[in-house]
Amino acid sequence: MALGYDFDMVPVTPEGLPDQFGDLAATGLGAQKVAMFRDPKTVAALGRADETVRTFFVESGFAMQSFNSGAPPGRFPMRDEDARVGVIEKLSANLATHDLKGADWGGFDFQAFMQALSVAEPVEDSLLAPLPQTRKADPDILAARIASRKREGRRRIALSGLLLGMIFLFYVASQLIG
Repeated sequence: MALGYDFDMVPVTPEGLPDQFGDLAATGLGAQKVAMFRDPKTVAALGRADETVRTFFVESGFAMQSFNSGAPPGRFPMRDEDARVGVIEKLSANLATHDLKGADWGGFDFQAFMQALSVAEPVEDSLLAPLPQTRKADPDILAARIASRKREGRRRIALSGLLLGMIFLFYVASQLIG
């Protein structure tokens, strides 16, 4: 049976964060993300592959675990687009630095993976299947999430104001010079 090459971007818990903040979806604190294949058989195939192949994937931003965001096959959550681009850039750069010729890929088909990468399309986050909730939301975590979102919103507003101000200054300067 063919392996599935769809993958999702999963937030990584920052080191030193208390256990109560382990639910990064609730806190919004996970800035760094790793790629995880949705199909456990794909992860198992990489586990059977040569060390050089596994190192290539790990250094390109993949974790050797599976995760399913609920996106349909051939699609990925739109929120992950920037992180996916980063992983794809690392994959491309690492092709030149890792000697993969003659390596045993453990059943992983790199050409099929590249094909899946090239045709994958984003899907609106609101259209994703809901993930099963395994635990009740902690009020402290929700409060931390709200505070984090407020700070993020304030930073975006400040940055937008700064950019608008700079554009206005450049416009005024161009009018005075011209």
